[in-house]
Amino acid sequence: MSEKDFQLGGKIKVFPDDFIVEEVWKDRICQINYSILDSLKDRILMRVQRKKEYLHFTLVKRDWETIRAINRIRKRIRVSIKRFGISGMKDKRAYTAQRVSLWRGEWERMVHLKLQDIKLKDFNYSDDRITLGNAIGNQFTITIRDIPKSRDEILEILFRFNKLITSRGVPNYFGPQRFGGHNADIGAALIDGDLKKGTELILNKIKPFLKSGDLEKIPKVFWYEKRMLNYLYKYPRDYAGALRKIPKRILRLYTHSYQSHIFNKKLKKFLIEGDPPISITTPGFDVPKMPELKTFPIERKSFLITRDFKTIKVKNGLAILSFTLNKGEYASTLLANLLDI
Repeated sequence: MSEKDFQLGGKIKVFPDDFIVEEVWKDRICQINYSILDSLKDRILMRVQRKKEYLHFTLVKRDWETIRAINRIRKRIRVSIKRFGISGMKDKRAYTAQRVSLWRGEWERMVHLKLQDIKLKDFNYSDDRITLGNAIGNQFTITIRDIPKSRDEILEILFRFNKLITSRGVPNYFGPQRFGGHNADIGAALIDGDLKKGTELILNKIKPFLKSGDLEKIPKVFWYEKRMLNYLYKYPRDYAGALRKIPKRILRLYTHSYQSHIFNKKLKKFLIEGDPPISITTPGFDVPKMPELKTFPIERKSFLITRDFKTIKVKNGLAILSFTLNKGEYASTLLANLLDI
């Protein structure tokens, strides 16, 4: 079968609620649902729990980037962002739920927080910090709109697609959200030691706001870029210092993005040659000028397979799907074979 046999067309993320991501752990699925009963249950249970080093909770957010949402929370409770731990980043244009840890967190302060499109629930104490990769995967519920096909055509395409992704699978490329603009180029510059180039590429997105020279006119969404600029005004040649104004979790995304770019090139080459291995290993990289950004080798399967792909609803021009992916696997990789994204 050719790629055209699976081309559904249509659009995703027309609304944030069209892209639901619920983090999966061994003992739970972090659900987006939130009610007054959740709040009452938290207040009752937390009063009888023994306090431990870390406070864990589920962060439910709508149309927020993970780090920006956490930054908003930490400003309200006046603590350092370094005290928070997460298992992975979640999409911005989406409705998502994920576990977060907070070192020496006070649940009484957190349970009463009122933030637009952010809810906190399912509190408990733990001895452990949540770190990258702790969760085992993510459960997705995706709404595809404006599909240029009838209900029967959509059902037929989804039936064929289901057979493919539950048997042979689709090429397991890292999806576009891993690269976001110049992320891979920034990662390459950092690895090469060209911190000036890396800094300029990061700040490139706010160039239109710099003409006036007034930093206060830069939108709040660019909060870490503003921190970099403030630092560079004081220390114009200290690019490492400016880069360290970015949370380490975001900085590491750049070097990991470059690794992902290398993986995609290798996979494409194997597919052209017609004999891809079961998995591909990408080397790690030292970053001499910023040792904390060192990356380690990654091994990743060449094909993405999901066992629980379901069609929830189909009508003319619309389909709602659900599926679960393991950690390190991306919905955009799966959907790229179904849509033109």
